[in-house]
Amino acid sequence: MNVIIIVADALRASDVGCLGREVDITPNIDSLAEESMVFEKAFSVSNKTDISMSTILSGKTPREHGVKQHGTVNTESNLNRIRERSPTFLPEILHDAGYTTIGVDWMGRWHAWGYDRYGVEDGGRDINVEADSLFGKVFDYMTDTVTELPDPLLFPIMKAYYRWSGYDDYRVDCEELTDIAIDRINGAEKPFFTLIHYWDIHPPYLPPDEYTRRFSYDGGDEPLSEYFGTGKKGPLAAEYPPYALGNHTTVGESKEAYDGAIAWVDEQIGRLMEFLQKKQTLDDTMIIVTADHGHNFGEHGIFSDNSGLFDTSIHVPLVIYDPRKGHQRINDLVQHTDLMPTILDYVGIKSSEELRGNVLPEAHEYVFAETIERRMEMIRTDEWKLVVPRDLSYLRDQPWYNGDGQTELYDLKGDPGETRNVAAEHPNVLTRLEKLLQEEIRSQQQVAGAGGRRSAGIKGDDMSNIKSRLSALGYADEDNI
Repeated sequence: MNVIIIVADALRASDVGCLGREVDITPNIDSLAEESMVFEKAFSVSNKTDISMSTILSGKTPREHGVKQHGTVNTESNLNRIRERSPTFLPEILHDAGYTTIGVDWMGRWHAWGYDRYGVEDGGRDINVEADSLFGKVFDYMTDTVTELPDPLLFPIMKAYYRWSGYDDYRVDCEELTDIAIDRINGAEKPFFTLIHYWDIHPPYLPPDEYTRRFSYDGGDEPLSEYFGTGKKGPLAAEYPPYALGNHTTVGESKEAYDGAIAWVDEQIGRLMEFLQKKQTLDDTMIIVTADHGHNFGEHGIFSDNSGLFDTSIHVPLVIYDPRKGHQRINDLVQHTDLMPTILDYVGIKSSEELRGNVLPEAHEYVFAETIERRMEMIRTDEWKLVVPRDLSYLRDQPWYNGDGQTELYDLKGDPGETRNVAAEHPNVLTRLEKLLQEEIRSQQQVAGAGGRRSAGIKGDDMSNIKSRLSALGYADEDNI
């Protein structure tokens, strides 16, 4: 019983053909969906990659696994919290059960633990760089100076630099990742577990022109400058406009490139499926296709992949090929916490810890999500969504936050686009959902307070190495560590 998880970073559920996109953009995912469980209402637990990936691979909520920050701002308290929680990640469990565990990803963050082979070349070398070393000084110069270049120039330079210097984890495109995945799966002893993390759909979306030219976005003449700069409601506002803009000037150009990147990634998924068929492995392999979070293209006044708790940010595709269960369409609420128990059930392993999620397709009454460090929290049912701001001093400084500090309630039946706060009009619904949210948080706190065994991937004497690795790879701000 093999397992493959494919995470397409920033892929919105609404942009997948089998989930409603009318343009023929994901033929290979759609073909897989015809033989799979297709979940129409699947949600991430957060709008940030680190948090969501840690949930996918642990089956725990952020309070429970401890990863509540994005990699670039891992503080001492966050690192200690992760260490205290000691989350056990799926690759660790499967490795102990005799699986060959493969991670095809260049990010190298918390979800990198427990693999026999992780990274993009030579297993992804774990290199620690001293700040006062010559290499460290060159690295600092590169990140402080060269990164100011536009992405079309930056990425080739940084990719070459990272590889020359021994870093194998920087913006590797989907074709190369697929080549690596096929090679490693082909050489793996059965059974195997493989995570493939495609990042091409994430801003600034730079697929080959041949893919972008396939799509035309009507009404996309709005300049991206409307979302960037001081006081704008963009993803990174005035901080990193070159990163988010890439070589695009309008919303339409960005959306066309985004669609092109989706088609590019979908083509690679097709290549992987063809390989598995030829290898005669499909009949004993579970394949999961999902995303860590969504994206906003001007909805709610936001242009961003990591902003807010609107459905555009947290509604994700979820297609699960399980040879035992065949094709089903499920219109009930499910969440990333369900993936761990579903996979363990498939491979016949009983978890040593109590897991919050269900074995799919069993659904939930509601789903939960939060932003970094619990600054906003959400409960969503089929009919209603409650969003509660917790840290206004932080939120008011965020370019994507359009709220006034009030609790938000959305009638999803009458207002699926979440455009009108109706909290004042439905006090009974508000009270019920607030109570449900409190109960959910209390339950999470109980699990988090109970602690857990120390993960095989994060030993007590590894903290300095964790810090230096994150910092060296550009995923942590040394000033905050």
